[in-house]
Amino acid sequence: MDNAIGGFFAILILGAIIYGKIWWDGPGLNWRFTKWYFAIFLVAAIAVGVGTYFV
Repeated sequence: MDNAIGGFFAILILGAIIYGKIWWDGPGLNWRFTKWYFAIFLVAAIAVGVGTYFV
């Protein structure tokens, strides 16, 4: 259980760090990109958490 929660939060933190780096480099972030970006990372985080929990 602890590994699954750790994996879930690790993917979320990784997504936030990458987003921050993209934001810091310059313009080009709009609301549509932000929604899709975080939706994809949320799905990836859930997949890692569930996969780790059941393996």
